[in-house]
Amino acid sequence: MLFMGIDVGTQGVRAIAVDEAGKSAADASVSFNTLNLADTPDCYEQNPETWWESTAKVIASVVAELKNKGFKPSDIAAISIDGTSGTILPIDENNQALSNGIMYNDMRSKDETAAVRSVSSDHEDKMGLRFNASFALPKILWIKNNMPHIYEKSRLIIHQADYIVGKLCGEYGISDYSNSLKTGYDLIDDCWPEYLEQLGIERAKLPKIVAPGEFIGKVSKEAAEELGLSTATCVMAGATDGYASALAAGAVHVGSWATIIGTTLVLKGVSQNIMIDKTGSSYCHKLPSGSWMVGGASNVGGRCLNNRFDKSQFGILDKSVDMLSPTGVLIYPLTGKGERYPFVDPNAQEFIVGDISDERVLYTALMEGVGYVERLAYDLNIKMGCTIGDEIYTSGGACKSDEWLRIRASIMNRAMKVPAVVDAAMGSAMLAASKTYFTSLEEAADNMINFAKTVEPVREKVKVYDELYSAFCEQCRMRFELGGQK
Repeated sequence: MLFMGIDVGTQGVRAIAVDEAGKSAADASVSFNTLNLADTPDCYEQNPETWWESTAKVIASVVAELKNKGFKPSDIAAISIDGTSGTILPIDENNQALSNGIMYNDMRSKDETAAVRSVSSDHEDKMGLRFNASFALPKILWIKNNMPHIYEKSRLIIHQADYIVGKLCGEYGISDYSNSLKTGYDLIDDCWPEYLEQLGIERAKLPKIVAPGEFIGKVSKEAAEELGLSTATCVMAGATDGYASALAAGAVHVGSWATIIGTTLVLKGVSQNIMIDKTGSSYCHKLPSGSWMVGGASNVGGRCLNNRFDKSQFGILDKSVDMLSPTGVLIYPLTGKGERYPFVDPNAQEFIVGDISDERVLYTALMEGVGYVERLAYDLNIKMGCTIGDEIYTSGGACKSDEWLRIRASIMNRAMKVPAVVDAAMGSAMLAASKTYFTSLEEAADNMINFAKTVEPVREKVKVYDELYSAFCEQCRMRFELGGQK
């Protein structure tokens, strides 16, 4: 039995088909030819037909590869889709798109954000989040204010993943917990809140919300014929791409935590109860079990190395890391102005304390700096009442360096576990399996996540890093608005 996960991202679409043990049977990816159709600053739009055409290509490619390996279309038991968080699309009575999709990174709705926040303070406090222009709800209000003819004609305003679900099974009016969060859905009382009426947004134009992994429909006859799928294949509710990535990394059980370090650092973990971050730097997603996924995204990450060194240098520089660490140098490795997690300070800038005249030292110290920020983020969650286990699941480009993993493990004094297959499509495949083959997402994770390696802390370095981390925190308190106060 196979399960397909489809990740509809910013730059393209990836699909993977895996069995119940998480072993990949086939995969494919397609890049978008055009990433932004908008010609106005701060505006980002994509053609929804590009989403579907690219999705159709990767599905057909995966199906063809499976056929060559002896699988039948009916072997694909279920499909789940993730998409970019906060991306919206108005559709009409015939389920046709009424405009381009407005992407998550579109910032045109700054005025509407202020309007949303003026009526949603109770909701923000309750859910532990702060609306901003990247959220879906201000974008919907922008459509209402600036394209009233589109708003009035729309039957539904849906998310990116919802559109692909509709194309696959004909059901466009069902979405999931994670996509609905930034549309203002009340995940505690499981309803669209009343303050939407104050904004003039009709709840009837918003989708019905179910837990990720719930059954939505079966592949339609039309989609089956176009893509080579079976009409017996179930289409299950998906999630946002970040949510799916965290699942694939291992953030599923209460007390499990995942750090994803690519260009930026993203941290997600699972708590039994919703966690309220009064600083507004993090927020909670709801898992199908009723537990909560808390976390946030820093502006710190692998970008600090990419901006200072050519990637061709990494292998050579890595050879010096174990010898030079701990460097004693303290760096908060921001590459631009402002930080959003584990604290919010729009004026925060990089600081460097120590001698970095040797580029090998600088390289190692930047790795350490990211590790200090990672620990600072975990400390924030501990202060909120979260439980952190002895192991951290981790993924992203930073995991290619065992030396960096050892630094982070030593700073955290926790083992770093790297899953074998880590991307959003894998997380969606887990959701597809969670209620079709398994009884829960937790059971799916236990059976489908396999680990490539585990890196332990270097014991003789742990105490030194503990002292350096304390000094790092003191430098942060001198410079940044931690928790709203310097």
